[in-house]
Amino acid sequence: MPSRVPSPSLSEQFSCNDSSSISSTYSRPSTSRSSTSQDCSRPSFSFPLPPSQPTSSSSRSRGLRSKPSKTLSPPQPTARSRAASFGKRPHANPPVVPSHDEIAFPVAYEDAWGSRYESADGRTDLDGARIFITRFISMSSNPWVNAELRDVITNRELCRTVAHVAWAVMHRVFGNRHADFTTTPLVQAMRFILIKANIPADVHVCEKARQVVDFFFDPTLHRNLEPLPCEELVVYKYPVGRLRVCIVGGGPTGLASAISLAEKGGGKIEVHVWERRWMRDERTGQVGYPPTARRRDQVVTLQDSVTDLLTPKSFQALFAGRPERVWPGSANIQIRKVEDRFLKRCQDDELRHLIHLHPEGVTREELKNGKCGDFHVLLGTDGAASWVRRDYFRGYEKERGRSYALGLAFDRGSVGGLPWSQPLNMFLTLGQTRYLLNASDHDGKGYLNMQLTEDEWHKMVGVDGEPVHFGSPGCFRREDGSVPEGFTENRVFKPSEHRDSSLWKSIEDGLKLFGLKESEVINVVRIPIVVQAVREGVQQLPLEDSRFVRRPHALVAVAGDAAMTVHFWPGRGLNSGIKAGIAFGDELVHALNREEFAGLPLSSMKHYNDFILKLQDREHDKRSIPILNQSGTPETLDWLLKQASSVPDNVAIDWLVGAMTQIADRLEQREDWYFKPEINVEAQIRIVLRQMHSLTLREMAVSFPWPTREMAGAEVLPCRSAKPEPPETSKKAEQKWLQQLWGIISKDPSTERKPRLPGSASGGSRGRFEAPRFTVAGLRSKSSSPKLGNGGFVDEKQRPPMPMGHPLMAQQQQQQQRGMRSGSSCRAGSPSASLRRSNASKRVGSISSLPVPWEFAAGEGGAMGSQSQHVGSDEGLTRLMSVKRQPNQTMLCEAMALALFGVGE
Repeated sequence: MPSRVPSPSLSEQFSCNDSSSISSTYSRPSTSRSSTSQDCSRPSFSFPLPPSQPTSSSSRSRGLRSKPSKTLSPPQPTARSRAASFGKRPHANPPVVPSHDEIAFPVAYEDAWGSRYESADGRTDLDGARIFITRFISMSSNPWVNAELRDVITNRELCRTVAHVAWAVMHRVFGNRHADFTTTPLVQAMRFILIKANIPADVHVCEKARQVVDFFFDPTLHRNLEPLPCEELVVYKYPVGRLRVCIVGGGPTGLASAISLAEKGGGKIEVHVWERRWMRDERTGQVGYPPTARRRDQVVTLQDSVTDLLTPKSFQALFAGRPERVWPGSANIQIRKVEDRFLKRCQDDELRHLIHLHPEGVTREELKNGKCGDFHVLLGTDGAASWVRRDYFRGYEKERGRSYALGLAFDRGSVGGLPWSQPLNMFLTLGQTRYLLNASDHDGKGYLNMQLTEDEWHKMVGVDGEPVHFGSPGCFRREDGSVPEGFTENRVFKPSEHRDSSLWKSIEDGLKLFGLKESEVINVVRIPIVVQAVREGVQQLPLEDSRFVRRPHALVAVAGDAAMTVHFWPGRGLNSGIKAGIAFGDELVHALNREEFAGLPLSSMKHYNDFILKLQDREHDKRSIPILNQSGTPETLDWLLKQASSVPDNVAIDWLVGAMTQIADRLEQREDWYFKPEINVEAQIRIVLRQMHSLTLREMAVSFPWPTREMAGAEVLPCRSAKPEPPETSKKAEQKWLQQLWGIISKDPSTERKPRLPGSASGGSRGRFEAPRFTVAGLRSKSSSPKLGNGGFVDEKQRPPMPMGHPLMAQQQQQQQRGMRSGSSCRAGSPSASLRRSNASKRVGSISSLPVPWEFAAGEGGAMGSQSQHVGSDEGLTRLMSVKRQPNQTMLCEAMALALFGVGE
C-alpha cells in the first residue's frame, strides 16, 4: 500500500476550489532539485465529497477562462468499475482488476474534477485541469514539483489549453524523460486530466496533443499505480501512445519491416527509416534513388510461401500485378525493383503519416548524439556489414563456412527476353553448381554467378589491381575498345584483358552456357559468401547510447543479413529477410497490444528472437551447409577442379546431360510446374554444351548437381501472418500421404532389394534429382545414366552418338583402349560400376571396402594420383566431406570417387 499523508480538513482541501486562490502569492522554496523529477512523495489522493452548495460563478470569473476546446463528449468511465471496494471488505466483493487495455483511477479523481456532483456551470476543461492540479499541489510533499506546477498553471503563455499545460509539465517537471517505467501519482493525475479533456482525440490535428499523449501514455510505462489504491475505482479505456521504431537500413528487409509495422500497428506505431542511398525530390517531396546510385541488379526468387504473407495491397505493389513464374512455387524479381516498389508503397497515402523516410545514413556516434531522436526499438537491417550487429551484439557467432563467387550483371536492352527458355535455364543451372543464373524473361535483365576458388578470387581485380566489388564494380570493354559510360579505365576487368587465362575462359563459357553475349554485361563484381549469424536476435541498447531516449533504456534487434548471412546459391537470402521483417512486425504489435512492453523487458520480443533462431537453423543447416559440404568451400572447389582433368570428356558430358534431363523429367511432373513440357530437352542441352571448352564441361561435372534432397523440408514462417491452407489443398495432401503410406505397408519384402529400372515411376533414387542407381543393358531413356564397364568408362554400345568432327570423338578410341586395360586388371567377380550423379547428401553406411577406378584412386600424400599403367587399388570409403572439420586429401578423394561411381549389387 502506498504511503499516505494526513488528510487535510474539508475547508483546507476545498479552499482552492475558487480559482482566485491560484493566483495568490507563493514563495518558491530555495531547495535544489536533488531528486528525480518524478519523486512526488506519492500523495494520498482521496478527496472527500464536495460541499452541497457549488462555488459561485462570480468567484471563478476572476480566473483565466478559455473556450471549450471539445465538441465531442468526454469519455465516460466504465460502469462496472464502481461496484468494487478495495481494502474495507475484500471478502464481500472481489476487487476489480483492470485489463491490459484499461486504466483505473480512484473515484475521488472524478469527484475532484466535478463530473459526478457539480452542476454544469460553464466550467471549461482548462478550468478543470487547473483546479485539479491545484488540489494535487495541496497534497504533494515535494516542494520543487509543487513550485513548478504552480508556475505552469499561473502562467498565461503556458496555460492556453489543456495540451499546453500538459506539455509544460512534461518539460518543466519531467524534463521530457521518464526516470523509470513505474507509474507515479503525478503521471496518473496528468493522464486523468488528458482523458477528461479528451486530448487523445486531437492527436491527428494538434502536434502538442500528439506529444503529450505519447509521453504520458507511453506504451512502455505501467498503466496503473502499483499497488492499486484501496478505494473505489473508475476504469477508462487506455489511449496508448505511439511506439517509435528506428530502422537503420532501407533495403528490402528494412522496408518490409516498416510496411509490416505500419499495416498491423493500427496507428500505434511510428516508424523512422534511415538510408544513405536515398534522396528527396524537393519539388514533390518524394524519396527515391538518384540516377547515379549504385543499385543491386541481382534477380532473386521470392517463394510463394513468403509473398503470401504480404497484405493484398503490398503484394500488388511488389509485383505490379505481374509476378514472373520461373521456379516452382515462386516468382522472379530484380532486387532493385523490390526496393523501388516497397519504397513507393511506404509513401502511399495510408502509410506516409506512419512511416517517415530519412535520406541519410546513421552511424553509432550520430545515434549517441541524438540524430535519430527518441525511439523504443532500434532495428538493424543494414546488411551483412551491419554496424548495429557489430557494436551491439557481442556474441556474434563464428562463421560456419565461407565461399566466393563472381557476379555478372547483364541487360539485353532492346532485344529483351532471354536467349533460352526459362525451363532450359533451370535445367542447366540445377545440373551443376559451378554456375547459377537468375534472370527475368520480362525485361532481359539478370545476374550470372560463378563459384570461385581462392586463386580465382584474388584475380577478380581491375587493371589497377583493386578488387571489383559492389561499391566499385568492374566492366568489360566495348567492341571498339572504349570503356562503358560511368566507368574509368582503371575499372576495366583485368582478366578480360588476358583472353587466354583460365579464369576468363570459365567466364566466357558461363556466358555461352546461357546464350549471353559479352556486350550485354553491364558490370562484374566479386562476392564473398560468409555463412554466420548472431546468437540472439534482440539485445538491450547500452546506456551510453540512450542519452536521447526518453526512458531508462531501449531495445535493439537485427533482421535480414544483419541477423544471418546465408549462401545465396539456394536463393533464400531475401526470402529470409522479408520473413524476418514480417515476423518483427507481428511480434512487436502482439506484445504492444498485450501490454508486454511495460518496462521494456527483453522478454517482450522473445517470440521474435525464437523465430530468428529457428530461421537460422533452417537456412543454415538445411540449405547453406549442404552446398558448402558439396563444393561450396574454396578449398573443396579447388580440389575438385584440379581433378577435373582426370575425368574423361565423354563421361563428363554424358553425366551432365543425364543429370539435366532427369531434372527436367522430375520438374515437369510436379503439380506446381508453370511451363509446358519442353520438347527435345536432351538435344537442346547437347547443343548448348557443345559450344563450351572441354575443361569447363569437366569442371561442371565434378561440381555435382544441387543437393536438393537435403534442402527439402518445411519452411519456417511467421505463425501470426501465415495463412491456413485451403481445405481442398489439405485434403489433397492428406490423400497423397495416405497413398504413400499404403504403398509402404503393401510393399512386397521380397522385391525390396531388386534393382529398379531407371526412369520408372517406382524406380528413381531417394534424392529428388539423384540419378537411378542401377542401369540395365539395352534400356535407355533420356533420364538414364550411361552404363560403365568395369574400368569405369562408358561402354561403346551405350555411349550416345557423337556428331562428326566433335572434339570428344578423338578421345573415344583412347578411352576404349584404357577401359579395356583397366577391365583386364580387375579382380574376378568384382561388381561392375555405373556412373551416377550424386546430391552429395547420400549417407554411406558401413562400407568396409569399395573398389575405386584407378583413374580416381588416391596417390601419395592423399592427392589424386596421375594416370598410370598399374592396376587400381581398393580404397575404403568411410567418411564424407564436412565443413565443420577440414577434410584431408584422402577423404576428399574417397568422397569424389563415391560421388562419381556407384557399385551395383
